[in-house]
Amino acid sequence: MTSARVRAVGVLVTLAALAGLTACSPADKPVLAVRVVDGQPALVLAECAEFTADRISVYTVDVTPAERWTIDRDGGGEVRDVTFFAPPTGWTADEQTLTAFEPDTEYSVAAYGDRHNAVPVHFTLAEVTGLGPEQVLTGGTAGKRKAVTETAFRDKAKKAC
Repeated sequence: MTSARVRAVGVLVTLAALAGLTACSPADKPVLAVRVVDGQPALVLAECAEFTADRISVYTVDVTPAERWTIDRDGGGEVRDVTFFAPPTGWTADEQTLTAFEPDTEYSVAAYGDRHNAVPVHFTLAEVTGLGPEQVLTGGTAGKRKAVTETAFRDKAKKAC
């Protein structure tokens, strides 16, 4: 190979490698879960040094138009538990078209941070109200969810952080 060809191949390999690096985004963190409190879904956030929620949104899935309840951290502190439809102190409601959970409707809850997002959790009212006293519902890929103990959820979140 001539030196010009070697340089050209080297440049192409370098550009391909850089393109691959810039295409990656940080993995979502498994720090969200849903549990039942007083017969209603409530959000649990595990402690994670690499994730602080700045925005939390719960919304209907496959419903047009989508209904949504979204809150933003407006100078408020970190939260570990959120009662839906009641913003924590220091958080403000941004969108409130969703005001109650209905049977036979699927929902998803997501939390967004400045460096990472959380793995969303899809759920129905029946799934959450059917959880045991020490169980939470966690999210996975493609809307999959799994009931686990709260201890197992926090252990998995700690390992991912």
